[in-house]
Amino acid sequence: MRESFDANVIGNIHLINIFLPLILKGDAKKVIILSTGLAHAELTNEYDVAPAPLYSISKAALNMMVAKFSARYKQEGVLFLALSPGVVDTGNYDAGLSPLLITYQEITR
Repeated sequence: MRESFDANVIGNIHLINIFLPLILKGDAKKVIILSTGLAHAELTNEYDVAPAPLYSISKAALNMMVAKFSARYKQEGVLFLALSPGVVDTGNYDAGLSPLLITYQEITR
């Protein structure tokens, strides 16, 4: 859990804070962070998505971090966005995620 949290939350906080002075001075004040559909609580509950719990929890925390940065810097014209690139079938979870891949692709169209 600690490794996931350090990589997905703490690491991104440090990255944003390092570049924030340049972002505030720039014309395109946008910060896009990669999230995941596995951090979507409603999707998890509705379709009983059990795989990757620690990763999912850390990415859910990342989504809240992005929301807090957005709330703080919105008045200064900075857009913060957590973006899920979609589901990728890597073959790692053939038995558990195959139905989810089809379902997720159908509901996100």
